[in-house]
Amino acid sequence: MKTKLATLVAAAALAAAPLALARQGTPETAPTQITATPASMSAEQRTALLKDIAASMESVKTASGRFDQLSPDFSSASGSFAISRPGKVRFDYDAPSPLLIVANGTTVAMQDSELETTDRVPLGSTPLALLLDDDLDFETEAEIVDVTKEGEHVEVTLRDPDGEMDGTLTLIFDGPQHDLTGWRTLDSGGNLTEVMLHDVETGKKINPRLFIVKDFDDE
Repeated sequence: MKTKLATLVAAAALAAAPLALARQGTPETAPTQITATPASMSAEQRTALLKDIAASMESVKTASGRFDQLSPDFSSASGSFAISRPGKVRFDYDAPSPLLIVANGTTVAMQDSELETTDRVPLGSTPLALLLDDDLDFETEAEIVDVTKEGEHVEVTLRDPDGEMDGTLTLIFDGPQHDLTGWRTLDSGGNLTEVMLHDVETGKKINPRLFIVKDFDDE
Protein backbone atom coordinates (compact mmCIF):
# COMPACT_ATOMS: atom_id res chain seq x y z
CA MET A 1 0.00 0.00 0.00
CA LYS A 2 2.83 2.41 0.83
CA THR A 3 4.46 2.14 -2.59
CA LYS A 4 1.13 2.26 -4.43
CA LEU A 5 -0.08 5.35 -2.62
CA ALA A 6 3.28 7.09 -2.89
CA THR A 7 3.15 6.54 -6.65
CA LEU A 8 -0.38 7.96 -6.73
CA VAL A 9 0.68 11.02 -4.87
CA ALA A 10 3.52 11.63 -7.24
CA ALA A 11 1.19 11.80 -10.21
CA ALA A 12 -1.24 14.15 -8.54
CA ALA A 13 0.50 17.24 -7.48
CA LEU A 14 1.41 18.77 -5.85
CA ALA A 15 1.82 17.76 -4.76
CA ALA A 16 0.13 16.46 -6.96
CA ALA A 17 1.45 14.99 -6.55
CA PRO A 18 2.41 11.25 -7.41
CA LEU A 19 1.04 11.53 -9.28
CA ALA A 20 -1.46 9.06 -11.01
CA LEU A 21 -4.21 10.04 -8.72
CA ALA A 22 -7.22 9.00 -10.69
CA ARG A 23 -8.33 5.39 -10.70
CA GLN A 24 -7.29 4.11 -14.09
CA GLY A 25 -6.41 1.08 -16.14
CA THR A 26 -3.13 0.43 -17.91
CA PRO A 27 -3.16 2.06 -21.36
CA GLU A 28 -2.62 -0.15 -24.37
CA THR A 29 -0.18 2.37 -25.74
CA ALA A 30 1.69 4.70 -23.42
CA PRO A 31 1.89 8.32 -24.55
CA THR A 32 5.19 9.50 -25.90
CA GLN A 33 7.15 11.77 -23.59
CA ILE A 34 8.14 14.98 -25.39
CA THR A 35 11.30 16.70 -24.25
CA ALA A 36 12.97 19.85 -25.46
CA THR A 37 16.44 19.77 -26.93
CA PRO A 38 18.68 20.65 -23.99
CA ALA A 39 20.82 23.74 -24.20
CA SER A 40 24.53 23.18 -23.62
CA MET A 41 25.21 23.56 -19.91
CA SER A 42 28.34 23.04 -17.84
CA ALA A 43 28.27 21.33 -14.44
CA GLU A 44 28.81 24.70 -12.78
CA GLN A 45 25.95 26.28 -14.73
CA ARG A 46 23.65 23.39 -13.87
CA THR A 47 24.47 23.65 -10.16
CA ALA A 48 23.88 27.40 -10.22
CA LEU A 49 20.57 26.95 -12.05
CA LEU A 50 19.35 24.32 -9.56
CA LYS A 51 20.25 26.60 -6.66
CA ASP A 52 18.34 29.48 -8.26
CA ILE A 53 15.29 27.25 -8.78
CA ALA A 54 15.45 25.96 -5.20
CA ALA A 55 15.64 29.52 -3.85
CA SER A 56 12.66 30.54 -6.00
CA MET A 57 10.59 27.62 -4.71
CA GLU A 58 11.57 28.28 -1.09
CA SER A 59 10.49 31.92 -1.41
CA VAL A 60 6.90 30.89 -2.14
CA LYS A 61 5.47 30.28 1.32
CA THR A 62 1.83 30.01 0.20
CA ALA A 63 0.19 29.44 -3.16
CA SER A 64 -3.23 28.49 -4.49
CA GLY A 65 -4.79 27.99 -7.87
CA ARG A 66 -6.06 25.39 -10.30
CA PHE A 67 -4.54 22.26 -11.81
CA ASP A 68 -5.25 20.07 -14.84
CA GLN A 69 -4.16 16.43 -14.90
CA LEU A 70 -3.75 14.08 -17.86
CA SER A 71 -3.54 10.42 -16.87
CA PRO A 72 -1.87 7.52 -18.73
CA ASP A 73 -5.21 6.36 -20.17
CA PHE A 74 -5.67 9.88 -21.65
CA SER A 75 -8.47 10.70 -19.21
CA SER A 76 -8.32 14.20 -17.75
CA ALA A 77 -9.23 15.75 -14.41
CA SER A 78 -9.10 19.21 -12.91
CA GLY A 79 -9.28 20.74 -9.48
CA SER A 80 -7.95 23.33 -7.07
CA PHE A 81 -4.83 23.29 -4.92
CA ALA A 82 -3.43 25.13 -1.92
CA ILE A 83 0.15 25.07 -0.59
CA SER A 84 1.55 26.22 2.72
CA ARG A 85 5.28 25.71 3.03
CA PRO A 86 6.78 23.77 4.68
CA GLY A 87 5.09 20.46 4.18
CA LYS A 88 1.43 21.24 3.54
CA VAL A 89 -0.63 20.92 0.37
CA ARG A 90 -4.21 20.15 -0.59
CA PHE A 91 -5.51 18.91 -3.95
CA ASP A 92 -9.29 19.02 -4.38
CA TYR A 93 -10.45 17.17 -7.49
CA ASP A 94 -13.53 18.47 -9.26
CA ALA A 95 -16.58 16.19 -9.58
CA PRO A 96 -17.04 13.49 -10.69
CA SER A 97 -13.65 12.49 -9.25
CA PRO A 98 -14.04 11.45 -5.58
CA LEU A 99 -10.40 12.13 -4.71
CA LEU A 100 -8.88 14.49 -2.17
CA ILE A 101 -5.14 14.56 -1.41
CA VAL A 102 -3.78 16.40 1.61
CA ALA A 103 -0.30 16.65 3.13
CA ASN A 104 -0.32 18.00 6.69
CA GLY A 105 3.43 18.32 7.17
CA THR A 106 3.88 14.76 8.43
CA THR A 107 1.70 12.44 6.34
CA VAL A 108 -0.07 12.45 2.98
CA ALA A 109 -3.70 11.35 2.99
CA MET A 110 -5.58 10.21 -0.10
CA GLN A 111 -9.31 10.17 0.54
CA ASP A 112 -11.91 8.61 -1.73
CA SER A 113 -15.39 9.90 -0.87
CA GLU A 114 -17.04 7.30 -3.09
CA LEU A 115 -15.39 4.34 -1.36
CA GLU A 116 -15.27 6.18 1.98
CA THR A 117 -11.60 5.30 2.44
CA THR A 118 -8.64 7.32 3.68
CA ASP A 119 -5.11 6.00 3.10
CA ARG A 120 -2.03 7.65 4.59
CA VAL A 121 1.71 7.42 3.98
CA PRO A 122 4.65 9.37 5.45
CA LEU A 123 5.23 12.63 3.60
CA GLY A 124 8.93 11.76 3.33
CA SER A 125 8.11 8.71 1.17
CA THR A 126 6.50 10.84 -1.56
CA PRO A 127 7.79 13.44 -4.07
CA LEU A 128 5.78 16.06 -2.21
CA ALA A 129 8.44 16.13 0.50
CA LEU A 130 10.89 17.60 -2.01
CA LEU A 131 8.39 20.07 -3.45
CA LEU A 132 7.27 21.32 -0.03
CA ASP A 133 10.70 21.55 1.62
CA ASP A 134 11.68 25.00 2.93
CA ASP A 135 15.40 24.16 2.76
CA LEU A 136 15.63 22.62 -0.68
CA ASP A 137 18.78 21.19 -2.24
CA PHE A 138 18.08 19.19 -5.39
CA GLU A 139 21.54 17.67 -5.68
CA THR A 140 21.59 16.21 -2.16
CA GLU A 141 17.89 15.28 -1.83
CA ALA A 142 17.37 13.60 -5.21
CA GLU A 143 19.19 11.89 -8.06
CA ILE A 144 19.31 14.38 -10.92
CA VAL A 145 18.56 12.50 -14.14
CA ASP A 146 18.50 15.49 -16.51
CA VAL A 147 18.29 19.28 -16.61
CA THR A 148 17.20 21.05 -19.81
CA LYS A 149 16.89 24.77 -20.50
CA GLU A 150 15.34 26.46 -23.50
CA GLY A 151 15.09 30.21 -22.99
CA GLU A 152 13.13 30.70 -19.76
CA HIS A 153 11.70 27.16 -19.86
CA VAL A 154 13.51 24.70 -17.58
CA GLU A 155 12.79 21.03 -16.90
CA VAL A 156 14.44 19.11 -14.06
CA THR A 157 14.06 15.32 -14.06
CA LEU A 158 14.58 13.57 -10.73
CA ARG A 159 14.71 10.03 -9.42
CA ASP A 160 14.38 8.79 -5.85
CA PRO A 161 17.94 7.93 -4.74
CA ASP A 162 16.59 5.33 -2.27
CA GLY A 163 14.55 3.51 -4.91
CA GLU A 164 11.28 3.74 -2.94
CA MET A 165 9.57 5.75 -5.66
CA ASP A 166 9.01 4.14 -9.05
CA GLY A 167 10.12 5.98 -12.19
CA THR A 168 11.00 9.66 -12.57
CA LEU A 169 9.51 13.05 -11.73
CA THR A 170 10.07 15.98 -14.11
CA LEU A 171 9.45 19.46 -12.67
CA ILE A 172 8.58 22.20 -15.18
CA PHE A 173 9.54 25.85 -14.60
CA ASP A 174 8.89 28.94 -16.68
CA GLY A 175 9.72 32.64 -16.56
CA PRO A 176 12.62 34.67 -15.18
CA GLN A 177 11.76 33.71 -11.59
CA HIS A 178 11.57 29.97 -12.39
CA ASP A 179 7.90 29.62 -11.47
CA LEU A 180 6.76 26.00 -11.05
CA THR A 181 4.10 25.47 -13.73
CA GLY A 182 3.66 21.71 -13.61
CA TRP A 183 5.29 18.30 -13.61
CA ARG A 184 5.30 14.88 -15.26
CA THR A 185 5.71 11.45 -13.73
CA LEU A 186 6.88 8.50 -15.78
CA ASP A 187 6.78 5.07 -14.17
CA SER A 188 8.84 2.02 -15.09
CA GLY A 189 5.96 0.73 -17.22
CA GLY A 190 6.03 3.81 -19.43
CA ASN A 191 2.87 5.32 -17.96
CA LEU A 192 3.00 9.11 -18.17
CA THR A 193 0.96 11.47 -15.98
CA GLU A 194 1.06 15.23 -16.54
CA VAL A 195 -0.08 17.97 -14.17
CA MET A 196 -0.18 21.64 -15.14
CA LEU A 197 -0.83 24.54 -12.75
CA HIS A 198 -2.62 27.76 -13.69
CA ASP A 199 -4.35 30.79 -12.16
CA VAL A 200 -1.72 30.64 -9.40
CA GLU A 201 -1.74 33.24 -6.62
CA THR A 202 1.08 33.46 -4.08
CA GLY A 203 1.49 35.12 -0.71
CA LYS A 204 -2.17 34.89 0.33
CA LYS A 205 -3.16 33.71 3.81
CA ILE A 206 -4.48 30.13 3.70
CA ASN A 207 -6.80 28.61 6.31
CA PRO A 208 -4.76 25.96 8.19
CA ARG A 209 -7.89 23.81 8.52
CA LEU A 210 -7.59 23.00 4.82
CA PHE A 211 -4.74 20.64 5.69
CA ILE A 212 -6.74 18.57 8.19
CA VAL A 213 -8.42 15.40 6.91
CA LYS A 214 -10.62 13.29 9.18
CA ASP A 215 -11.28 9.60 8.59
CA PHE A 216 -14.87 8.82 7.67
CA ASP A 217 -15.29 6.90 10.95
CA ASP A 218 -14.35 10.06 12.89
CA GLU A 219 -16.92 12.31 11.26
